[in-house]
Amino acid sequence: MSARFYKCDDDVRIVHIGKVLIRTKDTSYRPSIEVWCYPPQQKKGFRATAFANVPALYRGKIINQRELSESFVNSGRYTFRNNDFLRKSTLSEFPNLSSAESVRKPESEQNAFVLDRPNAPKLIIPQLELARVLFYSSSYLSRASLMSSRLLTDFKVEVNAKADYANIEVLQISNYPISAFNDSATRAMLSWLLIDKNAKQSFESIFKYFNTELNLDVVPGFKRWLFHFDPPQMAGWSFSYNGRLDPSGEYFLVEKVTDITISAQMPSRVYFHSPKFTHTDEELKPTNGGKGLELYERPEDHMVDDDKEASDTNQAFLLGENTCAIRFKSRFSTSKATKPKRSHRPDNSQETPKVANDIVSTNEAGSNGEIPSADMAGGMQDNNDYSEKYASRFTAFNMMVQALEEKYACTIIDSYTHELDQVGRSKCHLIDSGAKRTIRCVVVERNGHVNYLLEVDVTGLSKWISTKCVREIDTSNWQEQFSRIKKGVVTQSLGWPTQEMDNMFGFKKHIGISHPKSIEGHPTGIPTESILDWAGRVSGKL
Repeated sequence: MSARFYKCDDDVRIVHIGKVLIRTKDTSYRPSIEVWCYPPQQKKGFRATAFANVPALYRGKIINQRELSESFVNSGRYTFRNNDFLRKSTLSEFPNLSSAESVRKPESEQNAFVLDRPNAPKLIIPQLELARVLFYSSSYLSRASLMSSRLLTDFKVEVNAKADYANIEVLQISNYPISAFNDSATRAMLSWLLIDKNAKQSFESIFKYFNTELNLDVVPGFKRWLFHFDPPQMAGWSFSYNGRLDPSGEYFLVEKVTDITISAQMPSRVYFHSPKFTHTDEELKPTNGGKGLELYERPEDHMVDDDKEASDTNQAFLLGENTCAIRFKSRFSTSKATKPKRSHRPDNSQETPKVANDIVSTNEAGSNGEIPSADMAGGMQDNNDYSEKYASRFTAFNMMVQALEEKYACTIIDSYTHELDQVGRSKCHLIDSGAKRTIRCVVVERNGHVNYLLEVDVTGLSKWISTKCVREIDTSNWQEQFSRIKKGVVTQSLGWPTQEMDNMFGFKKHIGISHPKSIEGHPTGIPTESILDWAGRVSGKL
């Protein structure tokens, strides 16, 4: 599933994101933002798009992708130190902006943060791009950032510091898409924004500047505002990014942040509460009769039409495309507190699902809406480590890794377990219970060489997927490569994306190592002697 934009050609690249626009004469509040594209789309009527679409907008993004792929010249990773200072400036500090005058002037006005680094290129980060990965995990939050008290009226937060947990009540008035709470990354980012003072102050600064400066730039039909905000304190944080160096090599323009690691003091457990959070209790007697729910099958793509109002009669479709990955240095868990409900057996059953309407709106949903509502939520990839939570799924694999340390002089540098995310309409990322399937990565050093061992969770499957050993020489871009592997595993219906891994690492730089035969009923699924043999075969590939 992906979001396509009305009034825009296929394979169009975003080259610049401009000012926030507010119509001076509009019956509803629909902020939008200017978008410059190549090839230009002004004649098609695509000059701006809803501000609610910001989670999916960044420089270099391919809109309505068919054949083109994103391409960035350079990439990097940086960890913020205690004395680092994000200096407020504009993109004009980057000496190699667009050669087209029509783009270069508005581009140079865009607000940026500049990080002056000794003995390294200056990092020039568009302020909107940093805000996108920090706060804009959904269309709802994009709209909320331009409103004074939206989060206060939609959520009630109670933190029990002594017991180390927090309760977040989703109030009845809230328009936050309920289905988004199924996503662990969405819950984590929203928890952080609602609880952490550092995050809240930074988020609230967006409205502060928007509200005080909006009337300073008025043109026929619109009020305009150049987006900017106060960044949070980021000491100890790290992020990966794509972009380009100027010819001198002294300036680096960050065009897309691909992942971010956040340092924050959070309660170890956060619970979300809503009357809408339910689960079917099979022990309760089901209700019978009446009309059943109509079944709908989602289209492959949704067409976003900003000119129309969104209806509140449907549960918002989630259009997120995993454009960024997030991780918190101090791990905390988030979950929905669900209430039991009876199952329902209708008199009639709909055998063939209808295809849902493919035209949607990301504007605020209302009773007068014309088309189904949608939200850009679900676009954050969860890079938090769930090794402890899912340890039982990798018992045999972890025993094999331990044998590598004890018998084959290997050093374990790092290890982590990630949940797999949905790709398109595939359900391969789920096990039968509806829980997410996982993948484990162990970074192993032997004889001075670094290797990545990958193991896919096969809970509920009758087959094993070979252990993958990646012999990586350049590890600077591993997190982005790992993200592509995770997506590829789901795309390949729980198989390794061999061709993509060939492109990333080179032929024979990634090797599949078969599993020992499993024995049904055995505590680990694999006998101990077979695990030792498995470790021996893995060590031979390191």
